[in-house]
Amino acid sequence: MTSKERALAPIKNKTMDRFPMWYGGDPKTTENIVAALGAKDENEALYDILDIDYKTIRPEYVGKPYKTYEDGSFDTDWGIRRAGLHYGQAITHPLAYAKSVKDIMDYPYPDIDDYDCKITEKQLREAEGYTIIGGTWSPFFHDATELIGMEDFFIKMYTDEKVIDTLVGKCFDFYYELTKRSFEQNPGVIDMFFMGNDFGTQRSLLLSPEMWRKYFKPRIRKIVDLAHSNNAVTAVHSCGAIRKLIPDLIDVGFDAVNPIQVNASDMDPQELMDEFGNDITFFGGIDENDILLNQSEERVREETKRIIDILGRKGKYIVAASHDYLLPEVPAKNIIAMFDEAKKYGLGEFGRIS
Repeated sequence: MTSKERALAPIKNKTMDRFPMWYGGDPKTTENIVAALGAKDENEALYDILDIDYKTIRPEYVGKPYKTYEDGSFDTDWGIRRAGLHYGQAITHPLAYAKSVKDIMDYPYPDIDDYDCKITEKQLREAEGYTIIGGTWSPFFHDATELIGMEDFFIKMYTDEKVIDTLVGKCFDFYYELTKRSFEQNPGVIDMFFMGNDFGTQRSLLLSPEMWRKYFKPRIRKIVDLAHSNNAVTAVHSCGAIRKLIPDLIDVGFDAVNPIQVNASDMDPQELMDEFGNDITFFGGIDENDILLNQSEERVREETKRIIDILGRKGKYIVAASHDYLLPEVPAKNIIAMFDEAKKYGLGEFGRIS
């Protein structure tokens, strides 16, 4: 079967030859995989050798180059200065002064026209036969907290509801309109809408379920409905201990949930499967914090099979690590072992009982 058929099969309850596999990582991590496999390039390593089933094509930023500083920090199109490894962390909060809805409304948010949403013919040719993930990552929770400062954000959720609701709405509207444009400019092309906002820590949620339902749930439902109206399946990424939100993620219509951090509090994979396995596809769950990072290839293979047997018990599973962005510190040999074992193991126990 084609990668596209396989990649959509768990969500659409179709027969498949093995569980589909998804990869996300830092460019340097990918370089390490290419070198370890002796491949000529990323495409050969990920798709010809490892047999990954999804290709991601996001809108491309084509606006003015970001302003950079001598210390390596830079300003994004959100007006936030960032520093540190990879995409870095926000070191300025340009709306920290905001005291009114007008302050929020007057802020210069990113311009949708600074993004090119059209998927090129070359990209289409290279993605032929694969499930295309499109639209935007839509991290509107993170943008809102970085603009105003996380501590003030959480305080003002209670003390200044209109300011926070307006801020969250402005951040969400940018991604909604950009994703809408992506579907409009690429009709029938995008197979999966996969968005991400980290609402959990290793121990608990960052905010109460009640506050999440108040500020985020209606907006997330809106963008999920947009994707479904364009015949795309949907997946959500949220790190950490998010078990209390999973019923809501199911309720808004998500087809799959990622990354399933199995070593976070209250995220035991067997319990998650027992409680939610009929209602959503699990996407991830192969531990990155210890197994992929520190253990042997043999141990990685054992854990890969264990997770497939648990989260794939009903045939609704996508093979991936428990983090969406594998860093270069994760040994390439362990990432390769995970995907190699997943291919060999196929449908695991599900294949033997179905």
